[in-house]
Amino acid sequence: MNFLTEHGIDAYPDLESRVAEISAASEEAAAALKTLERRLGEMAVLIKNVTTYKQTRPVAMEYRRTADKSRFRQEHESALILYEAAGCALRESGVTKLPDLAALKAEYARLSEEKERLYAKYGEVKKELKEYGIIKQNVDGILRMTPRQQERKQEL
Repeated sequence: MNFLTEHGIDAYPDLESRVAEISAASEEAAAALKTLERRLGEMAVLIKNVTTYKQTRPVAMEYRRTADKSRFRQEHESALILYEAAGCALRESGVTKLPDLAALKAEYARLSEEKERLYAKYGEVKKELKEYGIIKQNVDGILRMTPRQQERKQEL
């Protein structure tokens, strides 16, 4: 009862609406986190491909200039394979001009900070939802309302 009065909940519908609000906020925070994590994953792959491409590009340029291509390829096969794979991945992702690696890393860091902030908010909302869920169960127990009785009450 103290919890209800401290939070200004005077009626059962107020409690139900508060639980619904918190649940919606929890779902919204989870969706935002999923979107942000997906973007971070895409950026991590892009950063990896750009880095690999830039690191192996000198070997590929030397390969193009060399006269004995088969011998050069045998000696530098791993670097050439990495270069070709990174180039292919960049083309498939629609990159026509190499993005600035420093800018990508800065954006990645900014998004990582935002992710940490969203995780903290999500944790708070989940904790509050759990707390209100327990209170609602206790109130339902006090009122001796089973879920079936609640459905009947809502139908009337």
